[in-house]
Amino acid sequence: MSGVCLLKATTGIIAGAEPKLAHAILETYRRQAKLSLMSSVLQLWDDALAEEIEQHAVEIARGAGRILAGHFGKKIEVEFKDEHERDPVTAADKETQEYLTAEILKRFPEHGILGEEGTKEEKESEEPAKDILWVLDPLDGTTNFMNGLPVFASSIGVLYRGWPMAAALYLPWPTNDGGFVLHCHKGGGCFADDEPVKVYESDEPVPSRLIGVPGYFGVGQGFTGKLAGKAGEVRTTGSIAYELAMTARGVLQYAMFGAPRLWDMAGGALAVVEAGGTVMTRFRREKRWHPMGCLVPSWEEKTPTMKELRGWMAPLVVGNQKVAPMIADNVKRRFSLSSLIRKLTWPLRKRKKKPESKPETEPDAGSKT
Repeated sequence: MSGVCLLKATTGIIAGAEPKLAHAILETYRRQAKLSLMSSVLQLWDDALAEEIEQHAVEIARGAGRILAGHFGKKIEVEFKDEHERDPVTAADKETQEYLTAEILKRFPEHGILGEEGTKEEKESEEPAKDILWVLDPLDGTTNFMNGLPVFASSIGVLYRGWPMAAALYLPWPTNDGGFVLHCHKGGGCFADDEPVKVYESDEPVPSRLIGVPGYFGVGQGFTGKLAGKAGEVRTTGSIAYELAMTARGVLQYAMFGAPRLWDMAGGALAVVEAGGTVMTRFRREKRWHPMGCLVPSWEEKTPTMKELRGWMAPLVVGNQKVAPMIADNVKRRFSLSSLIRKLTWPLRKRKKKPESKPETEPDAGSKT
């Protein structure tokens, strides 16, 4: 049944229905409409286009890796995007993004580009996003990179109206070339160079296997029930894209992220899915975790601006199809963007609430002591 026919039928039935039945009918309609929309969106590109974009993304990502390898371990110019000097950007970030942007525009001049290291004008742009959008993080793990730790990634994710379509990520690795490119397109599987990769398969978390968690997340306090003390061996790498890639490759059995930006996750999240895994998320004002679909569900109603996409963030739990939902269900109260913000701003709020000292006064003569 088409969405229009289903809506007409629903309207007629609800008129005389009990409240609970009417609610159930509406929920059925919403699910059917969502599935219909998903089907129509995915049919708007064919496998040939997705595969072509993937191939170009692989070549471009490999070029980005060569630039980063040329800078790694050497003295490099560093600037900071914040007054506390905790958000660095290096000459390698800038050079890599310039290269990525130039290569994409040369090959696909009609496509849009959203890069982390944008100019001031780009960051404030109210221009509507183009249907096919390349989302770039030229160097995710900048602090590791500038300190000589080879744990970083250069991430490319390609979206069609918010739907992950293709991806390529360069990661340093002990190979003859010094690294590999993890790549995929929707429905085509995931590969490290030419080698197929799969997420780690298990029915529940394995205590001796590695997991990726944010540095602020206390695993001993964050899990309940049978997962307490058995969630896995904790690793915090300092790079979201790197941990997503390691989950797709089966090195990490699962990973959690509090509030990644679009450029942090657009490439790696699709890689996890194409490696046979699941990406659980929840958007603003949503209480329940759900498998990742369109990253911008409102796109069909109103095309977002580039500035709006820069503000995108959502928590993620990634892993195999059994473990990722299990982990999401066990951390849904503690592992949330709102709780993270409350935790980070607590010292500020504490200082604001601190009462002013009052001068001592003599007790009232008529009072009892």
